[in-house]
Amino acid sequence: MFYRVIVFAIGLSLVALLFALMWAGAALFMRTMGDTERLLDRSRIIAVWTFAGFGVGLLFFGFGGPILGTYLFYRSARGTMPQVAEASILLWGLATVVLASALAGGILFSLILSMG
Repeated sequence: MFYRVIVFAIGLSLVALLFALMWAGAALFMRTMGDTERLLDRSRIIAVWTFAGFGVGLLFFGFGGPILGTYLFYRSARGTMPQVAEASILLWGLATVVLASALAGGILFSLILSMG
């Protein structure tokens, strides 16, 4: 029973890490594009939509998480920063989603391998 609690806590912390990495990627995107006004609030909005798209994409489409996550990153960033080029938003969104999921997944698999 205690093992299940540990696994649940690790899984919950990895989900929180995934969201935090998406939030950091959105903040870095906005800072790079020169929008520093209300950076925390706007990057949080982008991260929430990206995380929601990633989760729904994984749930319904299997490997569609990066696609739907990137699309919702694009839609929410386009709404907060209309002056930025569309291609750069799409590339930043894809990079944010792929890097965040790769880091969280790498940590998950290293923990699984270390447990034996």
